[in-house]
Amino acid sequence: MVQEKKLTSIRLGKNLYAELKKKAKQENRSVNNYIETALMQSLDFYEPNEETIAAMEEVEEMTKNGTGESFTVVRKMLEKLRDED
Repeated sequence: MVQEKKLTSIRLGKNLYAELKKKAKQENRSVNNYIETALMQSLDFYEPNEETIAAMEEVEEMTKNGTGESFTVVRKMLEKLRDED
C-alpha cells in the first residue's frame, strides 16, 4: 500500500528552519518527516499504517466469524498474552 502524498511548498524563516533541522537530526528524521509528524500531532490526526490496517481487518473478520476473544479488562488481555509466550 503506497501512501499518496501531496507535494507542497511553504515559506519558513531561516531561524525556524534551522531549529526544525536541528530537532529532526536529534530524532534521526528528515526535516520533512519531522514537520509532517509535528503537524499530525498538533492536529491530533493519525492515519494507520499498513500493518495496523491489516490488524484491524483481522479483528473485524474474527469478530464476524466468532473466532476472536473479547476482553473488557486490559489486565486480563495482558495476562493471556503473557501466558501464550
